[in-house]
Amino acid sequence: MNIDQVGNEFDIIFIGSGMGSLTTASLLAQSAGKKVLVLEKHFQPGGFTHEFQRKQGKYHWDVGIHYVGDMHEGGLCKKISDKITRGQLVWKRMPDPFERLVFPSRKFDIYGDPEKFRSDLINEFPEEEEAIERYLKDIRKISVLFGKAIMMRLSPPPLDSLIGILGEGNVVTLKDYFDKNFKSEDLKGILAAQWGDYGLPPSKVAFAMHATLVQHYINGGYYPVGGAGKIFDTIEPILQENGGAVLSSVEAKEILIKDGKVVGVKAKALRGEGHERDFFASVVISCAGAYPTYTKLIPDSYPISFRKDLKDFYNREKMTTSICLYLGLSESPAKFGFSGENYWIFSSPDHDKNFSERNDWLSESDEIPNLYLSFPSLKNPEAKSHTMDVITFTDYSNFAEWKDEPWKKRGEEYKDFKERIINRILTTLEARFPGLTKLVEFAELSTPITNEHFTSHPDGAIYGLACVPERYKKEKSPWFDVRTPIEGLYLTGADAASPGIAGAMMGGLAAALAVTGNANLLRELRN
Repeated sequence: MNIDQVGNEFDIIFIGSGMGSLTTASLLAQSAGKKVLVLEKHFQPGGFTHEFQRKQGKYHWDVGIHYVGDMHEGGLCKKISDKITRGQLVWKRMPDPFERLVFPSRKFDIYGDPEKFRSDLINEFPEEEEAIERYLKDIRKISVLFGKAIMMRLSPPPLDSLIGILGEGNVVTLKDYFDKNFKSEDLKGILAAQWGDYGLPPSKVAFAMHATLVQHYINGGYYPVGGAGKIFDTIEPILQENGGAVLSSVEAKEILIKDGKVVGVKAKALRGEGHERDFFASVVISCAGAYPTYTKLIPDSYPISFRKDLKDFYNREKMTTSICLYLGLSESPAKFGFSGENYWIFSSPDHDKNFSERNDWLSESDEIPNLYLSFPSLKNPEAKSHTMDVITFTDYSNFAEWKDEPWKKRGEEYKDFKERIINRILTTLEARFPGLTKLVEFAELSTPITNEHFTSHPDGAIYGLACVPERYKKEKSPWFDVRTPIEGLYLTGADAASPGIAGAMMGGLAAALAVTGNANLLRELRN
């Protein structure tokens, strides 16, 4: 469907078709009968839930869903997923262990069993038993309060309200907590190993964010049967029932405002002649992220009191970004002992050190020190070919010189740079898993400028703005809120809650609650 095949008046317009928009749109279409329009810049809708294919459809990869937690029966995320897809999306539990942590002098497996996680930690570090018991209680308490605050307050809670339950002392970052409670650096390394799921090391990330993530995966990881693309496929028909539509290759250029109220969105077609068109609605919900919404989509002429503060925050707390190598394999990676679990490979248990060295490998000839491995084809029982993802963190600045060049046409120098990176990753994999690279039939590298091109996330930062303590101090960061200062304009997605697919889903639920004021929706999901 193109930009001219729909009318121009809707109940709600969504900017972006990511998990936040899909959640909010489906809830509002079902519970309030809303006619929604979803505008997606990418030619493939779904945001970071979409899939892509190569070699005439032989190989399929997810771009953002590597695993999701809380999808066990009774989990809130499972209840939300069942609601927004009408139970049409099935989640498959990953095999245990679902995470394998690899350090230079130690390995540790994480199972989707809270008691086994506890006992394995204590068996490895018996001298830290009391601190481990306290840690597991603290993350459980903090995550519950954090989640309740987001839903009931419709914005992330003030950090100060969470600190008190941890006792006296300035426990703000994860490092603060570790330094106060643990002695073993190896134990700290294990407990913080999933930092790649929010993109910040212990010295930067708010402890509340870390606690929420660990608790999210405490019962294991799950993957959608049929692949990540099934999420959009199951939700789109629900949106269409009330006359709604999803337009891809259509970029939102400006949020239209009149007399302090939202009236619609100016959009531009990215295919054909590229003409612009205005769409009208009394409610606009942005899944583009707080920074693009306030600094690009709302006209500069419209006064936003905290716009400068938001820009300062963004420049001060630059988020790291990542590169991802997508591999198509001739045989199943199971022959090397993989069964669908994720691998986190680190050069040190000191994750602040790992983070600080995220760019060093680009100018050195050694192995890439820190990698994340995921196996989509082993997680998806319907996969018909064998695939693998390899991710490492880096900075946007390494690729910025090519950012204004068109996608797929960025020149030979950029192509050669990517080839060198691909070869470095494959060399690292071969050193750790001899013979694995012999299975590689296809390889394609995604860079931060690819992320930025398709999502408009500044610097290609896949997790939105940084989950540092300042983010949760409301007087310092009023932009992290589902509601905005403009009547009828709301935020959804990760910047309305927390990073990742589940975080975006929670932000989507919070946005639906804010628009309708219907607390029964939350009670219905919790029951």
